[in-house]
Amino acid sequence: MTVSNALLSVVAVLLLIGHSHGQQKETFKLCVPHQIMDACQDLMAKPDAAIQVQCIAGRDRMECLEKVKAREADFVAVDPEDMYVAYHMANQDFSVFTEFRTLEEPKAEFRYEGIILVRKSDNFRSLADLRGKKSCHTGYGRNVGYKIPITKLKSAGVFKLATDSELSPLEKELKGLSDLFGSACLVGKYSPNDEVNRLLKKRYSNLCALCERPEVCDYPDKYSGYDGAIRCLVENNGDVAFTKVIYVNKYFGLPVGGAPAKPALNPNARTEDYVYLCEDGSTRPITGPACSWAQRPWQGYMGNGDINSRFQRLQQRLQQFYQDAKNSADTDKALKMWVDRKNVLVDREVPVQPGDHLNRAQYKDVIERDGPFQNKIKLCVTSLIELNKCEVMQKAAYSRDVRPAFECVMKGKGSCVEAVRRGEADVVVLKGEDQPATSTSDLKSILFEKYDDNDVMVAVADKDITRDQVLKAPLEFDASDPRAVSAALFFNDKRQQKACPNKLASSQGAPIRIVSAQDLTRLGANKRLICPNLELQAIGNYQACNVDYTMPTGIYVRKDITGQLEDNIAHAFVALSDKFGHGAKNEVVFEMFGEFKAGEKNVLFHDRAAKFGVAGNTIAEVDPANYRRLMCL
Repeated sequence: MTVSNALLSVVAVLLLIGHSHGQQKETFKLCVPHQIMDACQDLMAKPDAAIQVQCIAGRDRMECLEKVKAREADFVAVDPEDMYVAYHMANQDFSVFTEFRTLEEPKAEFRYEGIILVRKSDNFRSLADLRGKKSCHTGYGRNVGYKIPITKLKSAGVFKLATDSELSPLEKELKGLSDLFGSACLVGKYSPNDEVNRLLKKRYSNLCALCERPEVCDYPDKYSGYDGAIRCLVENNGDVAFTKVIYVNKYFGLPVGGAPAKPALNPNARTEDYVYLCEDGSTRPITGPACSWAQRPWQGYMGNGDINSRFQRLQQRLQQFYQDAKNSADTDKALKMWVDRKNVLVDREVPVQPGDHLNRAQYKDVIERDGPFQNKIKLCVTSLIELNKCEVMQKAAYSRDVRPAFECVMKGKGSCVEAVRRGEADVVVLKGEDQPATSTSDLKSILFEKYDDNDVMVAVADKDITRDQVLKAPLEFDASDPRAVSAALFFNDKRQQKACPNKLASSQGAPIRIVSAQDLTRLGANKRLICPNLELQAIGNYQACNVDYTMPTGIYVRKDITGQLEDNIAHAFVALSDKFGHGAKNEVVFEMFGEFKAGEKNVLFHDRAAKFGVAGNTIAEVDPANYRRLMCL
C-alpha cells in the first residue's frame, strides 16, 4: 500500500469514528408514577431526537423523589407540595429548572398571588381594622380564600382560635372567623357529615349571610370563587375580598401578563375606589404592583444535582416534547403528562432549590399551617417496612394539608396494642386477620377499610361444572391475599370441608377459582358463580352470590379516648383516603393502597382497599366468633 493510500485509509477511519461519535445520544431518565407509564412512553418516544428521555416507573411521586435523589432517575414533574417534601429530603441536591406556566401569564414568577382587596374609602390603617368587617372568601378550605388569610391573620394576632374545650378543632376555627368578621360569604362543606355541616352553618350563620343563597351556603354561588369574592365586595356591599391578582385585573379591565387590557367584567367598577391591603397595614393602588401575602409556585420539572451542568440540553428536548404532545390526538395521555394547550413550558436560566423557591413565595408557611390542630397523631407500626410506609405517608399527608400531622412510632410485634392501651401511641391499624388473635378489649375501632362495590370475593367455575365437583373439587386462589384465603375457608366450610389456613393449599388450574368480582370479565363468558348455598348463578349476580368473608382492617384507639381526639384521628384518616385512596386525584402522589415495595404486599393497609369509612364490610357482616373458628384461632 502506498503512503498516500495509507493516509487516505486513516482519514476514512477517523471520519467514520467521528460520524459514529456524532450519532451518540444523550439520555435523561424521567420518573413517573406507574399509573402513567404508558402515557410517558408513548409521548416521550422520539427515536430521531439527539436527546433521549427514558421513562422510569415509580410507585408514586414520593418514590420518584427518592429515585431522583438516588440517581436512579434524573428528574420528575412536581407540584409545589412535592418541592416541600424534596426540601426536607435533600434541599441542596434538588433544583427546579423548568416550569409549567399559562399562556396568559408566561412571565409571572408565580402561579398566583393571594391578596386582600378592600375599599379605599374605608381608610384601613392596620390589619386590626378587619375586625367586624364583612368578608368575602373564595370558599371554605381553599388556599387563597381560607388557608392563606387564616395563616397570615393568625400570625399577626388578628385571628384567634376559639378556646372552648368542648368545641372540635374545626369548629374552633369557624368560631374564630365568625367572631372576627361581622358577616361573610364562605361557601363549601364545613363537614363531610351532612348533619354536622348543616348544624355548623346554622350555628355560624353570619359566615353565610353575604352569599347568594345563605340558606345553602355552598357551590355554585354568585359570590364564591376567585371572581365571586370580588363581586361580593363590589356588588354585594362587602368590605374585604380574599382572592388572586389576576382576577382583580380581569374584573376591573387591567392588563394581564403583559397583554393589552380587555374590557372590564364590571364596567361600572372604578379602579380608583379599591386598593390592596398589605401585611403592614398599608395599602396600594390596584393599578400597580400588588402586595401579595403568599404566592403559589408554578408546577415544574425538578432534577438532582447531577444534571445542573447539562439541564439546558434537557430543556430543549422537553420544549420539543411539549409542543409535540400538544398536537397529540390522545389528549387524555397528554393531560396525564401535564400537557395543557393553555400552558407553555418556561425554562429557568438558573435552577432554583425548592426551599429557596418556597420561601420566596411565602408558600412554605402556608403548607406548614397546622390550623386548629395542636397535637400529632402517634401511629404505631410493628416492622421496618411499615415504618418506611408510615414515614412516606406522613410526608405526603403533611405537604397536602392532612391534619393533624402523623408521627410514626415502631414497637415490637404484638406490642402496638399495648402501646395504645398505655397511651404511648394514639392509634394502631389492625388487619382483619389479626383482630381475632389480639386482645382488643381496651380498644375500639373508629374506621374500617372499604372496598369498591365490585371488589367482592366470589367462587367461579365453568357453567357445566358437575354437582360432585362443586362439592369436592380443589380451589385455586391467591394464597398471598388474606381476603382470598378467608373466602376459600368460608367456601370450604359451606361444602363441609374443614381446613385451617396453614393446611389450605391453592391448586393451579383447579375447576373452582376464588377471585375478586373485578376480575370476572377477563375469565370469559362461559362462567358461573357458586353461591354459599352451592347453587350456580350468572356472574353478574356477585352482590348477592359471593363468598366474601372479610374482617375489614380497622383503625383502633383507646376506649377511653376523648371525643375530640377521636374526631381528630377519624378526620385525618378520612382525609388521607380522600386524597390518596383508590381513584383519588393524588393517588399518583402517594399510593396509599397498593403494593408498597416489590414483593411487599398489604403493608399497613390491604392493597385492594379503596378508602376508609365508618361502616364495616359492605357485603355482609362477619361474625367474629365464626371467623375465629374458620381461622382456627
